[in-house]
Amino acid sequence: MSVIDLVYPARGGGVPLDHGYALFSALSHRLPGLHERQDVGIFNLRGTRARGKSLLVGHGTLRVRCPTEALPVWLPLGGAAIEVGGGEVALGMPRVFPLEAPVSLSARMVTFKNAVDDASFRGAVKRALAELECEATVHVGRRRVVGIAGKKVIGYGLMLSNLSPRASVRLQERGMGGRRHMGCGLFLPTRLRVGVGTWPREQQGVAGAV
Repeated sequence: MSVIDLVYPARGGGVPLDHGYALFSALSHRLPGLHERQDVGIFNLRGTRARGKSLLVGHGTLRVRCPTEALPVWLPLGGAAIEVGGGEVALGMPRVFPLEAPVSLSARMVTFKNAVDDASFRGAVKRALAELECEATVHVGRRRVVGIAGKKVIGYGLMLSNLSPRASVRLQERGMGGRRHMGCGLFLPTRLRVGVGTWPREQQGVAGAV
């Protein structure tokens, strides 16, 4: 079964910068049964700019990763308005994108149970790669803390390079770690920030090219 990305235009004002749980809750109200769909990943909203603890959505996007057979579930979301952490976000009609197979992928945040420091996180990544039968060069980013259901969850940014086409697609399809409904463990092609070194632009949570 093939996996695709749905990218909705998103228009709105400010939402919390840490909004993964609020976004999942808002979508669950619109789409009954979403909690049970373990084959779906929901990326954090991408907006115009971040200021303090808020993200200005402006002319941003919502990206959802799902199998093609789930399209009928998601298409009715086009044209809907949802409330995310007190801010309203209007969604347009989505565009469909097939997964690419780049040699480098990045995730804004990856979480594993009991992996709360650099050493335990690297060990968990190594085990996850082995389970997925994927090989990669691992680059761990900065430590992040997000709120989910009133609890603080610790994770790290992650970039995986030197991927084979098969490994690249599998990592995008399967993700890594937990909480993929809330923006964690989801990979996109790495886009380097000019003049800043090797860490990807996606880590900033600010909209770029789709």
